[in-house]
Amino acid sequence: MVNALFAGGAEAMTIQDQRVIATTAVKCVGNTVVLHGVPYAPPYVITAIGNQSALEAALAADPGVQIYRQYAQAYQLGYQQQRIGEVTMPGFSGSLPQLTKAAR
Repeated sequence: MVNALFAGGAEAMTIQDQRVIATTAVKCVGNTVVLHGVPYAPPYVITAIGNQSALEAALAADPGVQIYRQYAQAYQLGYQQQRIGEVTMPGFSGSLPQLTKAAR
């Protein structure tokens, strides 16, 4: 979902009200998601800011999202998508990892 939303032009995103940035790793551990070192249990709420039609089209076209939606329907896992008029997102409050670059 996260990759599909960014591919669709998401300008900002949160998962469970935690800001997603370029270095954010979303890790699946059993039935929980670990985000910025904190585990979260379902249901998961992903919020994105951007052109709503483009974001919806990106979700509809993404093969991974399509597979998840099939499983969600078959096994009653839950999937809901909705448009929200105005959203305020928190800034990133964690520490940034030390980034390094390759040198010759």
